[in-house]
Formats: sequence, structure tokens, C-alpha cells
Amino acid sequence: MAESDNDLLSLVANGDRAAFDRLVYRHRGPASAFAYRMLGNRSDADEILQECFARVWSNAPRWNPDGSAKSWIYRIVHNLCIDRLRARRPTVDIEGREFEDTKPNPEQQLARKRAETGIHDAVARLPERQRIAVSLFHLKDMTADEVANTMEISVDALESLLRRARAKLKEIVREQQPDAYARTAVGEH
Repeated sequence: MAESDNDLLSLVANGDRAAFDRLVYRHRGPASAFAYRMLGNRSDADEILQECFARVWSNAPRWNPDGSAKSWIYRIVHNLCIDRLRARRPTVDIEGREFEDTKPNPEQQLARKRAETGIHDAVARLPERQRIAVSLFHLKDMTADEVANTMEISVDALESLLRRARAKLKEIVREQQPDAYARTAVGEH
């Protein structure tokens, strides 16, 4: 049976380096992607990730085992990213972003890349808290409880934040593609 994040973090709190390595291996990719999504800069995201796991190691003995280790790790990443954004004032540049393609055919690749770019552009235009909520909930597949815990808000507040974010995303899509939105609104395809 695989060790849970909470089991691993409890071992880390007792100085278990191997458990720490397993925890880092498990979360470095998703945590790095989350930091990158918040910051829009790979170098900054890498620095945040290093600092995050240094803090996980040093603060593990103070972690509350009644909480979620995953949420705690993402909370550290979130706080470090917010600090970095405050230091440089929020500007998220997602121009030139690369996306994974499954290589079906060139036309499908181009359509997919345009759609992904449109989605990421729209998400990047959201207010900071909405962008974070959408990124964690929809793009990182965290549960509502995990996202609420990470953002230090109630689940009800998160749901309200996500509703406002979805409404704002619809507005942004309408602005970006008014003709396409009008066709789908009247049932044309």
C-alpha cells in the first residue's frame, strides 16, 4: 500500500530523509506547475519550489497532522508566489507558452494550441484570487476542501469565488471570440 502524503510528512517531521525525497518526488511536478501558473516565469517557479521544499523540511515538525499535507505544501507554494508577485507587482506573461500535444495531426495540433492559449489567456486575465482558485480546482484537480484550505477560506467562499471566476471567464471569451460565442448562443455550429 502506498504511503499517504500525511504519512510521509509525519516521517519527515521525525527527520526521515527518504520520506522527504518521496514527498518531493510526488509533488515537485504539480507544485512547480502551480507556481509557474501563478508567476508565469519558469526561473521564478523553480526558485519557489526549492524554497517550498526547504520550508517543508524545516517546518515539518510544526505541521498539524490533522490537516492535509498536500494542502499545506500548496499553501507554502501559494504564499511564496504571493510574496514574489508583491515584490515585482503582478504581471503574468504567458506569451510563448508551450503546451503538450498528442500529435494527432497538424490542424488538430494548431486548433488545440489556440484553444489552450485562449483558455490560459482568459485565466491569466482573472483577478488574482479567482485565478488561483481556478488553477487549483480545475487545473490541478484539487478538491474544494483542499483548495479552500490552501487559500485559507471557507468552502462556501471558494464556491462563490469559482462562480464569479466562471462568469468572468464567459465575459472574457465573449470579448475574445464574439462571433463564435454568438453562433453557439443561437445554436449554430
